[in-house]
Amino acid sequence: MPKKVDLVERKNQIAAATWRVILKKGIDNTSFQNIANEANMSVGLIQHNFSSKEKILQYAMNLVINRIEERATKRLHVFSGTKEETLRRIIKFLIPFDHEEIIEARVWVSFLGRSFSNPNLFELKQKMDRYSRKMMQMIINLMIDLGYLNKEEKNQFELEILYAFIDGLVMHALQSPEVYTEEKVDQIIEYYLMNKRRE
Repeated sequence: MPKKVDLVERKNQIAAATWRVILKKGIDNTSFQNIANEANMSVGLIQHNFSSKEKILQYAMNLVINRIEERATKRLHVFSGTKEETLRRIIKFLIPFDHEEIIEARVWVSFLGRSFSNPNLFELKQKMDRYSRKMMQMIINLMIDLGYLNKEEKNQFELEILYAFIDGLVMHALQSPEVYTEEKVDQIIEYYLMNKRRE
């Protein structure tokens, strides 16, 4: 009896192979053949699951978002300790350190350029932005509770500053992981928070 194949699992395997091809060859050079070779599948099997390259990219981009959200949900549920510790953990969670997180983040950056000319990918970019802003608001609320920010201030500007600060850390960590080690990022986060405390 032939083994029953989980279609979601197969699509996820194709998406993961697509990520690897993007990182090796670039998004413009990602083709059915390259993805098939990387996934160790036939081109026909890839086309059976996805009718076009754009459909694969859309699915692969959405999978990045889902993985990040799933990881965040799991980690937030197991966070323990003081609010001060939770604040630092949430900020640090948004910076990629392990192999899987770095791959996902680098692939996401590759997707961003493509999203400006593709309405479906642009919609996914906006979905990620909404999720990121939700995380930023969670951090801002903790900073208010802990006295880093005044509740009466215009904290929407603080959210934008925080968003830019974390985005910058992510880009530096992706480009120079040997420089932006976990220890260095801890120091930068501490410096950022201490400066907020003094303002």
